Amino acid sequence: MQGWRKRSIATGVVALVMVTSGCYRDGGGVAGTAAPGSTPQRELVTTTPAGVGQVDKVTWALYRGTTSIDPITAGDYPEITVTSLLCESLFRQAPDGSVEPGLATRLDFPDPKTAVLTLRKGVTFWDGSPMTAEDVAFSIERNRDPKGGGYWVPVLNRVTSVEATGPLEVTMKLKRADYWLRNVLSYMPGMVVSKSYVEAKGKDYGTVKGGAMCTGSFELGQWRTGDVLSVVRNDGYWNRAESPLVRQIDFKGIPDEATLTAALLTGEVDGAYLELPLSTMEQIRASGTVKVYHGPSYLIDALIVADVGRGTLSDVRVRRALSLAIDREAYIKTLYKDSARPARALGTPGTWGYEQQTFQSAWDALPGPKTDLETARRLVQEAGATGKTVTFGMSNELNKLATEANLFRTAAEKIGLKARLKAVSTDAYSGFFLDAKARADVDGFFTTNYPNWADPGALYATLSLPGGPQDYGHYRNPAVADLLERARGTEDTRQRAESTVQAQKIVTADLPWIPIVAPDTVLVLNAKLTGATVSSQHLFAPWAGKLGAVG
Repeated sequence: MQGWRKRSIATGVVALVMVTSGCYRDGGGVAGTAAPGSTPQRELVTTTPAGVGQVDKVTWALYRGTTSIDPITAGDYPEITVTSLLCESLFRQAPDGSVEPGLATRLDFPDPKTAVLTLRKGVTFWDGSPMTAEDVAFSIERNRDPKGGGYWVPVLNRVTSVEATGPLEVTMKLKRADYWLRNVLSYMPGMVVSKSYVEAKGKDYGTVKGGAMCTGSFELGQWRTGDVLSVVRNDGYWNRAESPLVRQIDFKGIPDEATLTAALLTGEVDGAYLELPLSTMEQIRASGTVKVYHGPSYLIDALIVADVGRGTLSDVRVRRALSLAIDREAYIKTLYKDSARPARALGTPGTWGYEQQTFQSAWDALPGPKTDLETARRLVQEAGATGKTVTFGMSNELNKLATEANLFRTAAEKIGLKARLKAVSTDAYSGFFLDAKARADVDGFFTTNYPNWADPGALYATLSLPGGPQDYGHYRNPAVADLLERARGTEDTRQRAESTVQAQKIVTADLPWIPIVAPDTVLVLNAKLTGATVSSQHLFAPWAGKLGAVG
């Protein structure tokens, strides 16, 4: 599906962490401590304290300018960051990853093939018109329509019909039970737009020419192609209890690291979520102008095996050997500036949005990632792979890819493999995600990936189910597919989590993707401001609702 692929391209490589009182816990460890010689464990917080003072204008940096504010095509960081302030979803992801009521107050299943939404009273669009059941049904149907050019068709593939069945009621008929549906409606596929406005604007909706019409606490202000996009406080916002303190937020695309660093240190830019820590992080941390916050994240940095059925990496023993040979601590210090942690599995602690103890226990039972060259060499020898070549797709134009590729080349060579780096341009790197022919030239390529809500199963399904949106490597394990389908069709959350961790155990042993590290959410915020979210929730929910002056 394009949604995941767009993110893969945009990050240059490219569905919750255990959160207890805002802290991260890994394998029974205590937040803020680390074993000797390992990566320092920074305290993770889900939010900064709520702002208390009014602010006239805030300037926010994105890695590039925004191209669309239509939820059906908001699939990359700039678009998501802006759209999540303008539009609201039927359910809302909280900073700790849990899912709460949003524009809908309930989702009931009177039978396994029927889902009924109860909508909130009194919701209005920016123009003052009421949000109706027809608007909601229309918004969901737009996401289901494969001809609409949207990214989210696959996540609604169990819905067969959507109908307004009352003034505040929408009924969906399903092919089979889908208890992931509430979560699916907590991000872009669940965002509600005005039916009449979209029909009037047609294909221009969500663009500079057509604008938008949503229900959020901010509305679209000035937007010039290739320039600043402004959102302004919606003074007619239907939920008076959550009226923003900030009058206007200007979003600017700043791709250059030096320019962004200078803008943050001088106060020209007030804040940014960093996809990767800047090489200047120590300078930024030492500055009195800004503060740096670390929060739980859905992210996983991993190697995707291009095809588990061919090449040197087709033998799981070689994949395990390569994982054992990686120096994750050195990688974290070099690239992430101590803003990541070694990952035991793809479904990292930031994705544990429910039944956290079940996921914590399963995580603790997995082997801790470590460098073990002796065992790795033995596995390569047992596989008869000594001297065989592994080709990694990468790009020298992106520091992350170059650093990661050299990390894997060094690891491969230390355990008796030969390593080849296939370097392509930044634009061509997207071909590994979009084109099977491009993948045929490599054994593996790199991604920074995440599920769209706080559930490891949401990520595992994309790469483990035949025809899934990230079915790059043709990984087929019937037991995994059965467990994930069972999780999706199970109402009881404990049973759902149990099925998911069983699938995770198998995926982690099979290594169709090799998990490397779990990056933090990194927020840089002007010291005079507070109230922004510090977790992956900032991608999908109104992260600036409590942003304001410190005092």
